[in-house]
Amino acid sequence: MGQTIRHSIILGFALFALYFGAGNLIFPPSIGNMTGTDWIPALVGFSITGIVLPLLAVIAILNANGKFEELTRPISPWFYAVFNLALMVGIGMFVTIPRMAATTHELGVGILFPQVPQIVTIVLFFAISFYFAMDKSNVIDKIGKILTPLLVIILLFIVGKGIFSPIGTPINTGSKAPFSDAFISAYQTGDVVTGILCAPIFIAAIVGYGYKGRQVRKIALIGTGIAGLGLLIVYGGLLFIGASGSAIFPSDIESTALVSEIVQHLLGNFGSIALAIAVALACLTSTIGVMAVIADFLHKLSKEKISYRVWVFIISVVGAGVGSMGVGKIVDYAMPIFTVLYPVAIVLVFLGVFNKFIPNAGGYRGAILFTIFVSTFETITAHQIHIPFISEAVGRLPFSENGFAWLVPALVGFIAGLILHAIFSKKPVETAVVAETDSDAKVE
Repeated sequence: MGQTIRHSIILGFALFALYFGAGNLIFPPSIGNMTGTDWIPALVGFSITGIVLPLLAVIAILNANGKFEELTRPISPWFYAVFNLALMVGIGMFVTIPRMAATTHELGVGILFPQVPQIVTIVLFFAISFYFAMDKSNVIDKIGKILTPLLVIILLFIVGKGIFSPIGTPINTGSKAPFSDAFISAYQTGDVVTGILCAPIFIAAIVGYGYKGRQVRKIALIGTGIAGLGLLIVYGGLLFIGASGSAIFPSDIESTALVSEIVQHLLGNFGSIALAIAVALACLTSTIGVMAVIADFLHKLSKEKISYRVWVFIISVVGAGVGSMGVGKIVDYAMPIFTVLYPVAIVLVFLGVFNKFIPNAGGYRGAILFTIFVSTFETITAHQIHIPFISEAVGRLPFSENGFAWLVPALVGFIAGLILHAIFSKKPVETAVVAETDSDAKVE
């Protein structure tokens, strides 16, 4: 096997593992169970949010010379720090990382060893995460070589068993909007955010292997393709398995309980052991990657007064505290955070992917301004907080009934921003140069 192919596989496996965390394991079966015979449109919706957009996030960061700050530069110098802080603290530290620790106990250790207290599992989980994350230069390599292969084997075994020996036949559950419900439910995986945050270390790992310029783009595209194919196979299998149990399990069953019951039906006690290992590996790999990125960002934000390793320790302590609340409570308070921030992240990804076609910075500013305004008030309205005039206006926007009220305003803001910038400013768009335009360019 050539060195390029070997590196691409290692990096692709690592990217798959960074994306495949707690939410990626517990939400697809739940969506399949709720949609039943409509599991295919649900899979399409889930795949767009959970596969296509996260992988496009890597391309967007690649186009921005491997740096998130370059992606946001056309908007404003302060936007990178503020939005990144919101993503890393609001989603990373208080949702993604603690949820993965809690899931490891509820779907893994707690099932195999019910006598083990949750806090013991969580402390051990963060001790292992700290060990892997404290050396940020080798995070991707360690994940791709050590943790991911076993995870992939176990997942494929569970999925294969569920597809070729289904536990039942999908039924019509009366799901009214399987596509949009799955699209929005996939926000909870956090993968678009994971893509934005982890793409820089993924690209830096490619450079660390000695690749430059066009080679970086080639390896990145192959790696994202490998990760995308793996995610599609696993998501499709898990969603179908959930759909096949729609006649057996109630639609309101807890997500973690559903996964546990399904695997028990498929594989018996052996399945519980396999699931426990898969959960631990999936959650560890994602936690390690996200933890490394957040710690590196906060280290730089503190002007290096607080070391990278201290930040990793702080994140571990916060994660342990929040994780002790349990998966259910974390999922409950997480959704409003996702519905406010996720549309902005999605728009940013598309701006980054098509940056060389955007003539000026006004398009960036208009699209982001309109998106964050509408997503904020759409979330407020969805939680029964009525604001005169604004709530009615948001409710009348196209696709608002499906949770996409921000979509048309983002397009309107983009066009309006382009026009206003062209009229009032002669300054060109400050986007990063796409890496492949310079064969000798180095992505740092």
